[in-house]
Amino acid sequence: MILNVMWMMTALVVGFMVGRISMYGLWAEEDEERQSENEEPAGKRGRRGRTHRPEEGGQFWAVGSPAAGEVISQEDGERPVVVIHPDSDKVYAPANGKITRLFPMGNSFLFTTDFGAELYIQAGDVSDDLLARFYRPRVLQNEVVAKGKLLLEFDRKGLEDEGRYAEVSVRVEQAFYGGEIRLTAGGHVAAGEEILQMREPSGQAVATAG
Repeated sequence: MILNVMWMMTALVVGFMVGRISMYGLWAEEDEERQSENEEPAGKRGRRGRTHRPEEGGQFWAVGSPAAGEVISQEDGERPVVVIHPDSDKVYAPANGKITRLFPMGNSFLFTTDFGAELYIQAGDVSDDLLARFYRPRVLQNEVVAKGKLLLEFDRKGLEDEGRYAEVSVRVEQAFYGGEIRLTAGGHVAAGEEILQMREPSGQAVATAG
């Protein structure tokens, strides 16, 4: 009887130890899997802590429309340009940036974005200084502005009554060397809606997103 009890107790102890060893083995395997996931290369991670993979190309930025209206022309090339027949008499900043030059008539600007591209923005006609009366700039040269800031108010009807050009245009003067510019405007755009996309050359910069 005593021997049977001792055998039963020994079997229980051995079974308990085997179970513990198996559990430790499973925990060790899970720890190795978690460590392997954490050490996965940054380019293959999910959205959190994400970096651009080489096949995604460089970082890109959007340029918004300076006016609401109908897109009547998009010209690709060395200096791409988008021309808009406006719905209103107002012109807005297409991105965050700086007014690096305000031309004398007040209806055109050189605008440097905060990501380094230079844009030429124009409303109406620039061929006749007498037309300056139709334009009321709302910014100063060297002023730093946010996207959507009112740059200019102008009299579309007055220009049209004079038989003059009343469209608003954006032309890319300088962008990233070796980069890409895409024309993305639709038929009708709202003020601030993307009309151009500028992309750095692949591999030039690596950006992270939180």
